[in-house]
Amino acid sequence: MAIVQAVTFDLAGTLVVPHPSVGTIYARCAQRHGVDVLPAFLDAAFPLAFKGGPQRSKPEVFWREVVQRCFGPSLPAAKLETVFQECWHAFADEKNWRLQPGAVNAITAIKFLGIKVGVLSNADTRMRQVLEAKGLAKHLDGIFLSSEIALAKPDAKFFSHAARQLGVATSALVHIGNDPLLDGEAARDAGATGVIVGGAYAPERCLRAEKLIELPYLIRALVTEGKQKGKFSRTVLNLLANLSGLPEDRGRSTDRPLKTMDDAVAEAFKKLRLGRPVPEDAIIAHWHELLPLKLAKRCAPVRVLEGGKLVVQCENAVIKSEVRFHERSMLAKIRLLRGCQDVRLISLVNA
Repeated sequence: MAIVQAVTFDLAGTLVVPHPSVGTIYARCAQRHGVDVLPAFLDAAFPLAFKGGPQRSKPEVFWREVVQRCFGPSLPAAKLETVFQECWHAFADEKNWRLQPGAVNAITAIKFLGIKVGVLSNADTRMRQVLEAKGLAKHLDGIFLSSEIALAKPDAKFFSHAARQLGVATSALVHIGNDPLLDGEAARDAGATGVIVGGAYAPERCLRAEKLIELPYLIRALVTEGKQKGKFSRTVLNLLANLSGLPEDRGRSTDRPLKTMDDAVAEAFKKLRLGRPVPEDAIIAHWHELLPLKLAKRCAPVRVLEGGKLVVQCENAVIKSEVRFHERSMLAKIRLLRGCQDVRLISLVNA
């Protein structure tokens, strides 16, 4: 596996979820046109209606049939189009979507590691409006929606396209989502690494994290181990196997002596400073306040070294020069953040 250079996220069910539910939103839309259906009935009908929709059709054709299947005979044919249009436009409104806990923190923390982050989803162009309104678009290096590029999961070409647009090899791409088949197996079979968030299981040779907030630590472990060793030690392989619910490797190896999982986790916490507050957390949370937005989007903090030196990676020499102009004020703002009083200087490096 290549060192991780880019991460893509699925959208619905991973970064955002319908709020309060699909059934509630559909019921409200129908009620405006004199059709009363219980939200619970629509919520129960939606999964089967979605699965039975014409997958290769244009978005509006697909969702019109989903709405029709969802309501069934409760929706008169004469009102189908007006109710559908109401439902269609409702899901372009960010008020009907809720960010998953830890979504912004996970994205900004991964970017803090110098890794490109994008969205790869079987969604249509309406989600661009949602991403903008939720404040996610400004953190992304690429948005790949199936309706815009005529590709969709589980097609391996979709992952290859995203990797190519992000300027990395497919083997250096990690894709994160909530669907074991579309986000896990599809990414794995395309040559990327699949990570399942939540859910009951991760497919073979895929990883799993319980919550979004755990993802930066998983990615950081992959990056750190990959850079230091050029391959994964048995300890890390066993940690990842444990995450996936796979058996650990207990065979003979020249990598290093075997450790118990308790010792390995304790060592990882110490090495990656996961058990105590670190200045990086505050810098990640306030990064877009420390510099003008246009500059902040074209550079990223890498880490705080011993001695209080913050390393910032810039897109090119021109951006580096512009950031240097703001260096003194940026340092003053950083030192006011919680846990950042020991940051004493900034080192700017080219990407």
